[in-house]
Amino acid sequence: MEAVNKSITPISPDNPYNLIAEIDPPKGVNLAGFLKTALSIRGRVNAVRVTDSEHAIMRMSPLAPCLTLKERNIEPIMIITGRDRNRISFQADLLTSAALGIKNIVIKEGHDPAEGDQPVARTSGDLNLETMLKCISSLNAGKDLAGEPLDGATDFTIGVSLDLSDDVKTNRERGEFFKVMKDYGVSSVTLGPTYDINIIEQFMPFAEETGIKLYSSVMLLKSVTMIRYLNNLPGIPSIPQEFLKKMMQAPVKKDAGMQVAADFLKELIPLGDGIVLLAIGWGDKLPEFLDLIQR
Repeated sequence: MEAVNKSITPISPDNPYNLIAEIDPPKGVNLAGFLKTALSIRGRVNAVRVTDSEHAIMRMSPLAPCLTLKERNIEPIMIITGRDRNRISFQADLLTSAALGIKNIVIKEGHDPAEGDQPVARTSGDLNLETMLKCISSLNAGKDLAGEPLDGATDFTIGVSLDLSDDVKTNRERGEFFKVMKDYGVSSVTLGPTYDINIIEQFMPFAEETGIKLYSSVMLLKSVTMIRYLNNLPGIPSIPQEFLKKMMQAPVKKDAGMQVAADFLKELIPLGDGIVLLAIGWGDKLPEFLDLIQR
């Protein structure tokens, strides 16, 4: 099966790269804050990506926020993880989203519940990345994962989110998986956040070979403490010392974090097909950040 390289149309010729903002659903039933953030950037980003209990923090399912965005003419992209679902509930949620007209999805395995706010939770253990891809490919072909025919097929544009590592061998193994993803019809891959250009460049040959669109992620850095915390987490890319020094030398650390992210974003533009902004609790700062990058 060949990849269907669908993409989001750029806003204007003056902004030739796709820019996506990732926003968390509320931890509760009140969508007002979520909508305020989304409406504040409407027309300035190509789409809003809605997370699925990111970092294993329990929040509202992305289905309702995505539908709310769609009703307000904001292109929604729904993240769906395999962490909390077995193959039955995974297919059920996908059919629901398709019936609601939410057809742009990004799948990811999801963070370990031990990292989140409900550490006693257990993962289903039923779904790895390839099983999820096989499932969506089947639904698009009009059958469920057991081979039974559907009363109406789905038409998903499939994206995948990949975590990154400091280890070159691990990243190469994930890069080799691009060939498998192409066979399942994946149109884009989003790399996890990193401030290391060298890590992003490791994936570019695999994207070029398969024709899969490559998206980088930019995380807004709030403080020196945040950088040190991230650099102590195992298994994720460290933030290079040059960025830590910029933050430490800046008179206003919060403003420095925004500027550092804006400068780095400019370096990323030629390295792929788009960029995803990760506000991580700084959704109210997104309009200011878009001003910085003249978007």
